[in-house]
Amino acid sequence: MITDLGGLLDNENLERASRLLRKLTEANCSRKTRRTRTDEKDVDLDVGRRLAALLRADLVDVVMTRSTDAYVSAATRQKISTRHHAALVVSIHAATSTNPATDASLVLYPSQRSAAFAQTLSDAVSAQISIDGVPGGGIVLGDSAWVHSPAPVGTVEIGYLSNRNDAALMATASFRQDVAVGARDGVEAYLPAIIARRDAIRAWRSGHSGSLAAGSLAPASAALPATNGFQFGPVIAWLAAISVVGLVLLFRNAVARVLVVLIALVIRLAGGVMWLRRAAIRRRRRRRRVRTNVRPEQPYQRSGSVYDDIPL
Repeated sequence: MITDLGGLLDNENLERASRLLRKLTEANCSRKTRRTRTDEKDVDLDVGRRLAALLRADLVDVVMTRSTDAYVSAATRQKISTRHHAALVVSIHAATSTNPATDASLVLYPSQRSAAFAQTLSDAVSAQISIDGVPGGGIVLGDSAWVHSPAPVGTVEIGYLSNRNDAALMATASFRQDVAVGARDGVEAYLPAIIARRDAIRAWRSGHSGSLAAGSLAPASAALPATNGFQFGPVIAWLAAISVVGLVLLFRNAVARVLVVLIALVIRLAGGVMWLRRAAIRRRRRRRRVRTNVRPEQPYQRSGSVYDDIPL
C-alpha cells in the first residue's frame, strides 16, 4: 500500500527568533521597502506557491497556510499544521539586517528535533541558489513560533531584503523559482519515500493508462474488465468463519453459559407447548364424555291395567 506524505507550507510572517533579525526597526524596514520596492509578503507568497506546485507535481499532499495576500496569525498556522497532521513544515521568509552589506540564505529551526531537517533543507537551497550569487548561511536555532510543532520545521530565509543585490534577485521570477526548487529538493531528500512513491504511481499509471479516469489515481470502475481470476468472496467468508471460531474459543466460558441458558429456554418453551397440547386433548375428551352420558328425555306412556276394560 502506498501512503500519502503531507507537506505543509507556511508563507506568513513569523516572529524572528534570531537576535540579529530582531534588531530591525520600523524605520529601517520602511527605507528598505521604498529602496527595493519589494515586499517580503509578496516574495514569500510567490515562492510558497511555486514550491507547492513543484511538490504537488511529485504527488505530495500540500496544505498552504495562506494562498492570498491575507494575514494569518502564528496560532492559526500552528492549528492548520496540527489539524492536517503535517509530516513537515516549510516556512518561507526574507530576512533583513541593520547592516546593508549582510547577505546569505539561512534556515531557522525551532528545536533540536528539527535540526536534521533544517540542515538538509539548507544544503539543498544553498546548492540551488549559490549559482545566483547568494551564499549559504547554514542553520540557526530560532523561530520560536513553531517550538511546539509535532512535525519538523524549517524556516527558509532566502536572502536579505536590506541587501541591494539580494533584494534585486528576490524581485526576479527566476531566483524565486530557484529557491522553490531548492526547497523541494530538501523536502524530498529528507523524505526519500516521496520519490519512491511518485515513481511507483507513475509506473502503475503507465501500465494501466487505459483504465484510468481523468484526474484519478486509481482505475475507473467502469473500465475494469470482467475476470475469472482470484475472487475475494470465498476468502472473506473463510476469514469471517475463522474469526467466529476464534472468538468462540477465546470466550468459551461465556459462550458455554449463554448456550446453557438458551438450551434451558428452548426446553421450557417446548415443555410449555407440550403441556398446552395435552390440556387441549383433555378438554376435547371431557366434552365427548359429557355428550355421551346425557340421554334424551323419553315421552310419557300410560301403563296398562286390568281395570281399564271393566265398564263402570
